[in-house]
Amino acid sequence: MKPVLATAAVGLLDVWLYTALPVVPGAFFGWAALCCFWVAGAHAADRPEWLAKDSRVGRVLLWPYLGGARLVARLARLLGLRERVEVAPGLWVGGWPSRGPSELAHLDCTAELPRRAAPAAYRCVPMLDGGTTSSARLEEAVAQVLAWRAAGLPVLVHCAYGHGRSVAVMVVALVRLGLAPDAETALAQVRAVRPRARPTGSQWAVVQKTLTNC
Repeated sequence: MKPVLATAAVGLLDVWLYTALPVVPGAFFGWAALCCFWVAGAHAADRPEWLAKDSRVGRVLLWPYLGGARLVARLARLLGLRERVEVAPGLWVGGWPSRGPSELAHLDCTAELPRRAAPAAYRCVPMLDGGTTSSARLEEAVAQVLAWRAAGLPVLVHCAYGHGRSVAVMVVALVRLGLAPDAETALAQVRAVRPRARPTGSQWAVVQKTLTNC
């Protein structure tokens, strides 16, 4: 519930700014408030597709939120966040990738950021930032990683910062590939090269459920 409450709280702040400011700047914050409430609803329902990642119209309508997400991701890089790290041979985890060609296949876990690189292969399995995801969606992402590795492609699993969603996928992938005996060992392996990797409690619960059901 934390992402729901946090996003709704920002929306309420935007409502206050909408009422307190003159018409023109106030209108922007009214727009931002509507976006925040929409995103809070997406978190509550676990519907990452509501963020309209592949829709130009949706990206325009949700611009205050989506533009803010892009800005924060860029600032994180400027402040020293490493784009990606190699966890095991052929397996990389990281944040929003740089523009340009890439020799890696990219498994994109973001629902709020546009595709930016030109990778060797690409697939998006969208998940919400800081929120939970379904075991089926996590399984879908891991299956794609395993298929690319079986085809000999090196793989980057990325989200916005390489701390939560992508780490959850990587942990399950490491166990399924026999590179770690359990989730805790796999997470320690990721954190050895990316110390700030830390899935949320809800993400970790889905990791454990996914591995228990396999």
